Amino acid sequence: MKKKIHFGWFTEYGPIGWDGQDAVEGDWRQPKLYQQMAQICERGLFDFALFADHLGISSSFKGSIENYVKYGLNGINHDSTLLAAMVAASTNHMGVGTTVSTMLTPPYLLARQTASLDHLSMGRVAWNVVTTGNAAGFLNFGVDQPAHDARYDQAEEYLDLCFKLWSSWEPDAVMMDRETGVFADPAKVHPIHFEGEYYKSQGPLNVLPSPQGRPTIIQAGSSPRGRDFAAKWADAVIVGAHYLDDMKAYYDDMKERVTKFGRKPEELKVFFIIKPVIGQTEELVNRKLEALKHPPESVIHAALSALSSRMNYNLSQFNLDEPLPPIDEKEITGGQTTLSRFYTSGRRPTLREIAIEEAGGNKGGIAGTPEQVADQLQHIMESVGGDGFVVRVDAHDQSYMTEFVDTVIPVLQERGLVRKAYKGKTLYENLMEI
Repeated sequence: MKKKIHFGWFTEYGPIGWDGQDAVEGDWRQPKLYQQMAQICERGLFDFALFADHLGISSSFKGSIENYVKYGLNGINHDSTLLAAMVAASTNHMGVGTTVSTMLTPPYLLARQTASLDHLSMGRVAWNVVTTGNAAGFLNFGVDQPAHDARYDQAEEYLDLCFKLWSSWEPDAVMMDRETGVFADPAKVHPIHFEGEYYKSQGPLNVLPSPQGRPTIIQAGSSPRGRDFAAKWADAVIVGAHYLDDMKAYYDDMKERVTKFGRKPEELKVFFIIKPVIGQTEELVNRKLEALKHPPESVIHAALSALSSRMNYNLSQFNLDEPLPPIDEKEITGGQTTLSRFYTSGRRPTLREIAIEEAGGNKGGIAGTPEQVADQLQHIMESVGGDGFVVRVDAHDQSYMTEFVDTVIPVLQERGLVRKAYKGKTLYENLMEI
């Protein structure tokens, strides 16, 4: 039996893509664009839609917010949890994921919000756990930003507390017996009296046990510390590996780390971020590929600004047309492996080439007709071992997702590589079904 491929959609609640060549008309501030895109993805039987989030406008590039405001980059975001609720209301089966920081959100509030949203969506909520590498968020909250690994140390306690809150009601505690007038059994609702190094909470949570018991946990850490954190806590991890060898190495490493924490390898699903170049003819594919090689300068500066924000490190100090000099990872307080992904397999791209590749978003170099793209996706999964992909495309580019869902997914379904129906009722059930 062939192992089926999972798919997700990854974007954010912000103006990204507002001026794209194929952008559909619509107000990114309103839910309609995201709801329409989610419905397209649900037609393709995706596992989830995941919304990234940021708590401040970065000034990492040139020490200024100018580029971020000028181009409408990530950092200008509305609340992803509120959007997730709106998207869940417009879909029936696909999961919805919100991104919430462990550093800048009280754990009781997070546990309460996600459990409530799990009820409202009937068990389809995911929490994308981040420790916030963007310094702007800490400045907005008036909090000092801890070092990279220290943020994960604190996040360990945060997750421990949340899991205790989510389980503070036993699954059968609620009775709602009209004859006796008993709502719930007090003996099955437990204060947790949590007291750690960073957090205290009496408990219990004042939200009833949710359909999943807890939100499905997603994480995107790529540093050694981030990988250990994901291996211990996450149900799914997303990563932007650029080449097949890197994908294989990451996949094998994560599955090995999972076993060290007493879990089965299949309990953590690995998703690779992609945005294949698709065309109905090879000639059209080649035209699209050529266009991606020559973006305007504004796109290059926007890509460098976005990379600087992700790393919390100023890339404007380097020459665009030279390879980057060695950078001490300790100086990168955000995504520490952001740049190293471009330098694998002996490559020494210039900063301009990195920006062009980042702007195109085509990690893995996947391109071709629907059949050819399906071939490449199948080859990656067979070579790596599984588990799936997240298609990173903004909500405005609905023509892209429609083409992917209506032309690539059917090819994979014919090969028995993608589900033809949702079998589970919750996101976790569908994630672990295959």
